[in-house]
Amino acid sequence: MNITVTVDEITLSTVVAEAVGYDEDGDLVVQGNKTVAHLVAEQIVERLTRDDRWPTLREQVTEIRKDEIRAAVRPAIDEALTRPIFKTNQYGERTSSETTLSELISDETRKSLTEPASRYSPQDGTVLQHAIRAEVKRVVAELISKKVQQLAAEAVAELTAAAKGQLAAAISASPARGDDTPNDEGDNA
Repeated sequence: MNITVTVDEITLSTVVAEAVGYDEDGDLVVQGNKTVAHLVAEQIVERLTRDDRWPTLREQVTEIRKDEIRAAVRPAIDEALTRPIFKTNQYGERTSSETTLSELISDETRKSLTEPASRYSPQDGTVLQHAIRAEVKRVVAELISKKVQQLAAEAVAELTAAAKGQLAAAISASPARGDDTPNDEGDNA
């Protein structure tokens, strides 16, 4: 008795199993098919994630993915900013001549920076003036703090030098201790 087994050609797209899952009721549901490619990919991922170099590799892949997404999206953003558009009213009717999104953004930025910081007291200045004042205050405070620290360090150095000089003068002005001076043990001879 001869048994003959015939195996068709196996490729990465050959279906080898069904992918199953559970629905919200807990019933088994077939979600698709698994191919040889799926199984190979699962094994590659498993081996990669066990490797000590996985965190570094993951960061590199994430960075490459971000760069590729930026490169793919950049032309669409550039087109959106430069393509002519029209302002419309609430009914979708044109209310102005042709403009670009870039010009609209610039106009809105200009408006927001030049409008009063407070509706109730416009005499306090614009949003831009408030931002500039805050930055000037921060820079001046930082400069003053650095100058005070520098002056304090210089004062400490001067006081230290003066104290050393006075101490040296006091030591050299004190009488030299010899055999004829009484010692601490009570010798008076």
